[in-house]
Order: sequence, then structure tokens, then C-alpha cells
Amino acid sequence: MDQTEIKFIQQVQQQHLFQANDRVLVAVSGGSDSMALLALLLHLPTTLGIRIAVATVDFDLRAQSVNEVQLVQHFCQQHQLPFYTTIWQHPAPITGMELQARKFRYKFFAQIMQQQHLNKLVTAHQGDDQIETILMKLIRSGSIWESTGIAVRRPFQVGEIIRPLLAFSKTELINYLQRQQIDFAVDETNFTDITLRNRLRNQVIPLLKSENPRLQQHWTVFAQQNQVLQQITQNYFQQLSQQAVIVSAKTVKINLSSLTHLSSQAVVLFVQSVLHRHLELDLQARQLEQLEQLLNRAQGQLTLAHKWILEKSYQLLIIQQFDHSLQKVSAINLKLNQTVFANQQQKITIKQSVRENNHTFYFEHLPRQIIVRPRRPGDRIRLLNGQHQKLKQRLIDLKIPQKQRNQLWLVVFDGEIVWVPGVYRYQIYPTPYLFEIIIGEQK
Repeated sequence: MDQTEIKFIQQVQQQHLFQANDRVLVAVSGGSDSMALLALLLHLPTTLGIRIAVATVDFDLRAQSVNEVQLVQHFCQQHQLPFYTTIWQHPAPITGMELQARKFRYKFFAQIMQQQHLNKLVTAHQGDDQIETILMKLIRSGSIWESTGIAVRRPFQVGEIIRPLLAFSKTELINYLQRQQIDFAVDETNFTDITLRNRLRNQVIPLLKSENPRLQQHWTVFAQQNQVLQQITQNYFQQLSQQAVIVSAKTVKINLSSLTHLSSQAVVLFVQSVLHRHLELDLQARQLEQLEQLLNRAQGQLTLAHKWILEKSYQLLIIQQFDHSLQKVSAINLKLNQTVFANQQQKITIKQSVRENNHTFYFEHLPRQIIVRPRRPGDRIRLLNGQHQKLKQRLIDLKIPQKQRNQLWLVVFDGEIVWVPGVYRYQIYPTPYLFEIIIGEQK
């Protein structure tokens, strides 16, 4: 038996990739990786009893694609394997071609599996693909949650995906095909540096391998250990989430007071994990720095992808999508006994009163101008001793969340702030001029 076949059988047995009587669909393009995978699967012990079917997609992007499908079909006929194929009917030109092709490919595989009652999809991702994938994710993101690489197995729409070649290099697989005299197709576009993956494949990875020929083996071990460590971390973070995280349809809230035993960097990892798991959001390197800085401030805001906003308000992180209804309204002029809407929910009326209550305040005279407006930088409020205080400082002292601050409206008499709901009313000794704010909800 060939040495590559022995190694393959050992990998399958050690990782328990197949069970007796599994019905598998092998994704085969005709290239060296997938043709080697198919040949190796045929050399698994017959006692395992797996049944194999083959699927390939003609993406109709190169003239050679028809020949590649025929090559796979001929191999399947020789070995009496069920064969399924389809052609990708795509518009020209197509945006996001690689992603769209991937979606089409896996949708086709899922349909075949469902129709033929197959329970495992086997793909030919190998060790060099693993190196390329992790390098690409590190270059583009820098997020630890993006550095897991390709898993040996993961759930699929129907059953699961199995990738048994991650411990093999491309050179190893090509040498095996040549020893077995098995034909395979060569995609010439793989040798052009038109994509990041190709540039890594043709320039960077050969240089790394020249530094250490065992790079691929080391990378395989690294990927496996990284996946295990991330799983352990995720399990721990999920336990923390039960105490610290509240998820609703449009909002994720994180209670930082439940995470005081963690360092700021560990909290950043935890927040990353929550965003990744619940919202499928991943933070870029600059956003990670901004998040760590934000954790050291009482309040602040960070803009994320897809119109999501992360807002810190003391011991609470709130992640929600931007809501245009929360934008500030412009100033409104009004008169006594006139009703206006301060925002989309509340209407207010100001009138003179003869009795004090929680909604009354004194002023020196009848106002010539009354304005209802949002808060502005530099706003100051009058204290009972006649001194003034920055409204911002009052809000900080009262620990008013930033979101609530952004929605505050102020009543201003002749340029003097006289009322801030739930925060302040004009500070002066009793005068003959007592006013009442009547607040009502919009019907």
C-alpha cells in the first residue's frame, strides 16, 4: 500500500471521521487536491463500508472547465461511482464572484445530499489551504476569532462537512497522483498573482517553507491547538454571558460589573466573542484599540459595521443599530399655554401656576421668549447661590447614560435654562412668577 494511503487511513481512524455505512458526497473539481482525495477515499478499508458519490460544478468561467468535468466523470465511470454535475448560469459581469460561486456550489451539494439521503460532504481542503486561509484572515482582520482556520469537521445544511486532507501538503498529494498515474487538471489562473490568496500561495508561502520545510506540519498543529483553545475560551465566555449579557431582537447589552475580575484586554476578547456569536460582527484592529480605550472611560461610543453602534454608559455596554428617530430635533419656539411636541413621544405645555409641585419652578419675570431645544455643548445651569454649573457636569454627577443625554430636551426662558426633565429646574428663591411644565405622552 502507498505511504500516502497509509497516512490517510491513519488520519481517518485517529479522528474518527467516518462511521460504518456513511453515505458521503465528495466535492471534486478535477484538480490535484480533489482527485487525490477521491482516490484515497477508494482505498479506505472495505470493512468501513462507506458509500461514495461524486459532485462537480462547471462554473463556466474558463474554456477548460468542460474538460475538467469530463475528467471527473470518466474517473467515476471507471470506478462505478454515482456522479452529479451542474452548470452555473451566472450573469456577466458578476460582482463578488468568488462568494457567489461558493454559495452556488454548496447549495448544489446540499440539494444532492438531501435528494440522495447522504449524510457527509467531503472536501479537499489541504494543509497549504490552511496556511493561506489563516494568513489571509490575519492580514485582513487581526481578530483572534477570525484566525481559527479550516476545521476538520463542522455542521452543514445536511449532515456535516469533513476535510480529511488538512495534514497533507499539495506537493504530497501531487506526488501521490503521479505515483498512481491518475490524471488531474491544472488551473493556470492559480499561477497568476491576481488575488491575495494567489500571491500568498506563489510568493509568501514558498519563502516560508524555504525557512523551514516542516512549516506545513507546524501550521497544522498550530491550527488544531488554536481551535481547541478557542473552544475552551468560548465555553468559558458563554458561562460569563449567562450573567453579563442580555440579548433582545435589536439590542445586545453587556453588564461590565460582572466582568471586573477580567483584565481590560480579556474584556475586549469577551466583547469580540459576543459580537461574533450574536451579531456576526468582527472588529478590525483599529476598532479593538478604540474599544480598549473606551472601556477606560465613563461614557463613549464606537461605530461598528452595518450601522451598529457600541455605546458605553458607566458599567453598561449597549450594542444596537443606529436609529434615525433618536436624532436631535431643532429648537422650537412656544408661548405660555401652548402645547408642542418636544420629541416624537412627549408633548409639553408651560403655564403659570399658583401651587408648587414636582413640575414647577420660579422665574424672575414673565418670559419674553420661550424655547424648547436639545442640549448643546457649553450649556450651563444656575445654582441656588447664583453661581453656574456646566450641565455636562450635572449629567456626569447623576450618571445619566449617553443615550439618554442625547435625547434630553431643555426649556429655556430668555436664554436661561429653566428645566431639564429629571435633571434640573431653575434655582431661585420664590418670586411672584411660578411656572408649571405639563408633560403628556403622544396619543
